[in-house]
Amino acid sequence: MLPVRPARSTSTVVTVLAVAGVLVTGCSRGTGTADTAEAVAFAEPVTVTNCDRTATFDAPPQRIVSMNDHVTETLIQMGAGDRIVGMGYGKQDDPLPETAAQFAAIPALAEEYPTSEQVLDLEPDLVVGGMRSAFDDKNGLGRDSLEAAGIGTFLFSEYCGEGFPDIGLLENDFTQLGALLGVEAGAAALTERITTGLDAVRDRLDAAGVDPVRTFFYDSGEAEAMSVGGVGSGQLISDYAGAENITSDGEKPYPKASWEVIGERQPEAIVVLDYGATSADDKIAFLKNQSIMMTTPAVQNDRFIVVPLDDFFESSRMVTSVETIARGLHPDVFDA
Repeated sequence: MLPVRPARSTSTVVTVLAVAGVLVTGCSRGTGTADTAEAVAFAEPVTVTNCDRTATFDAPPQRIVSMNDHVTETLIQMGAGDRIVGMGYGKQDDPLPETAAQFAAIPALAEEYPTSEQVLDLEPDLVVGGMRSAFDDKNGLGRDSLEAAGIGTFLFSEYCGEGFPDIGLLENDFTQLGALLGVEAGAAALTERITTGLDAVRDRLDAAGVDPVRTFFYDSGEAEAMSVGGVGSGQLISDYAGAENITSDGEKPYPKASWEVIGERQPEAIVVLDYGATSADDKIAFLKNQSIMMTTPAVQNDRFIVVPLDDFFESSRMVTSVETIARGLHPDVFDA
């Protein structure tokens, strides 16, 4: 296996600079097994730019640590799941059916993020994170530290700091991953499936001529509300699903807002993000008894849509969340 050669770059453009003739022989190293064939080197080194970092790969990585469950699912869908030697957030109770068998076979390193010792002990050649928190300097897992140890890194660009302006961000990320892993066809097929699914919902809403529904996305919080801002995947999902996100002026993916502001904006529907110790039912019960929310059309008409938080990340699950929300907001279009 030829080494990864990471280097810093000032470029913010996500690009694949060289991709050519990728072949992998034999079995790649999967789920921590020792018997594996070496990857055949790329015909030309593959260079990618990700979150202001440029790295060159001489051969497809064979020992991958995936730090988030939606990353694990994505790598499996692309065809690189058998090279994942360990994963964070491995206690996923509901993996996608198409990934479930491989997901269950991958060693779960921790219920959340593994320690730096756990990661380094696996001798990975690539660590892939789906959120900025996956690469925590305080835990010894910063990208600088890993790359200094000769370990390549890749962060889903939703968390590079510039938000999720359009689906082109996902297309670029998946093209890069496909290239550096040598699974271009699988990555392209997954990207096509996602973009086709999203477009199908939006096209159906456009053909029906529906107006966006004023929607409050409720993440959590009682003293004040944490909602969905205008710069993350939640806003992209809102746009595709025919929702008018009433907190789109928030400059973070998940900003906080006062109940007074939410009430003034009179949401007609509420999307409840389901995760954590507080169940979706408990969140709905709280909203129904919150003095300001009780005055909104959404609560008065009992118009709640529950979506798992897992479906709000940069992955194929975005299609499911868009379909669920669109059906809840525009039942006449989908039940016709």
